Amino acid sequence: MKKFFSIMAMLFLTTCLFAANTVNMKLGKFDVTAIKIQSMNHKKELFRYKDTKKLEEFLNQTDSNASAINVFYVDTGDHKILFDTGINAPALLEALKSINVEPKSIDTICITHMHYDHIAGLINDYNKTFPKANVYIAQEEIDANKTSEVLLAYPNRIKSFKQNEQILPFIKSVPAFGHTLGHTMFEVTSEGQTMLVWGDILHAPIQFQDPEIFLVYDTDPIQALSVRKKVLKDYADSGKYIAGAHLLNCGIGKLQKDESGYKFVFLKAE
Repeated sequence: MKKFFSIMAMLFLTTCLFAANTVNMKLGKFDVTAIKIQSMNHKKELFRYKDTKKLEEFLNQTDSNASAINVFYVDTGDHKILFDTGINAPALLEALKSINVEPKSIDTICITHMHYDHIAGLINDYNKTFPKANVYIAQEEIDANKTSEVLLAYPNRIKSFKQNEQILPFIKSVPAFGHTLGHTMFEVTSEGQTMLVWGDILHAPIQFQDPEIFLVYDTDPIQALSVRKKVLKDYADSGKYIAGAHLLNCGIGKLQKDESGYKFVFLKAE
């Protein structure tokens, strides 16, 4: 519980606006909906960089610290899946209702890590929001959050997994430790198309310009930086889709390399 409260205190250092909207796409035969639960701006004093003056220049750019909280819904035909659940169960339920998804129909939830803004939607008024869902969480995250309300609320529904494991035939866990002890990405594949749900690899647009910029949220900033650089390098111009929990415009699109670093080409919101 202490860890939950400390994360909540950190989240209060942002300014937030609830305003859900969605982006829809096809991934092979799967229907994917990216849901923006919340818009926000990270406080500029939370950013860190090797060059203080250069960081100030970065942060003076328009929307440099803009962010969001996104959730991703995948309907395979046989499974209805959520990747993370955001920070607000009522807002998530309202967004799901807008796309005609009942909470009891969700059978699988994959959690990138157990920070409050990724798991709070699992609990609504002290009860399970998704009573029939199996909740997949990396064993490293479970070990680091043994007193979490989520683990207590879903005692028979928590499914731990090891890294680089096929959670389902079309979902593979990919280790991305650093942001937290068990921070995990997920590759979703259908008919030769892949979407990487990357959780908190980035938090704000200026990190595309220089991946060495980070926020105080990272448990191990050096490890997180190493992972961020590798992920950006490996997935830029790969043709694979990226789904980012804190990217703008519902957080889904493709990553490209450019002269100054990287840029993200978003799918457009409806």
